[in-house]
Amino acid sequence: MRCPHCGQELGEGLLPARCPACGSRLSAGASHGAEAGSRASADRAAASRRSVEGLSGRGAGRRDRSHTAKRVGRVLLGFVLVVAFAAAVVFVAWRSEIIGGRTVPDVTGWNSASATAKLEEKGFAVGTNEVSDASRQAGVVVGESPTAGQRVDAGSTVTIDVVVAEAGA
Repeated sequence: MRCPHCGQELGEGLLPARCPACGSRLSAGASHGAEAGSRASADRAAASRRSVEGLSGRGAGRRDRSHTAKRVGRVLLGFVLVVAFAAAVVFVAWRSEIIGGRTVPDVTGWNSASATAKLEEKGFAVGTNEVSDASRQAGVVVGESPTAGQRVDAGSTVTIDVVVAEAGA
């Protein structure tokens, strides 16, 4: 396009408000009437929008559906990652006996002093139940309650069954 006042070539696409050569105001309606000028102005604005749209990938005024789908996918992926991380933390805390109580160790067959020391080391209170069994050695643990492998709260009482020497033996 050329400047209507001085004839300077202005180029294609987005036009300046004033001619850089003569400084006169460039109005589309100067030579063609108001309706033709507004149409030319609308055409230039549409061309300007199309040129910007090509640079940014947007500008059409509509939200791209694939962009929304990608956003939903990213949010969903983030949620899944947070849930997986939280599950891993809970699992490690449970295996480390930080949450969910303590596992009762198997002390059957141990002497009562060693069994009591082991249970107290794990954080349990120890109760003793004396049983007589002629086939076993005195002072040996033959049973425990709760059973070995169960998870109970720290500080709970674990009762061990200890063989006592018979009076006649």
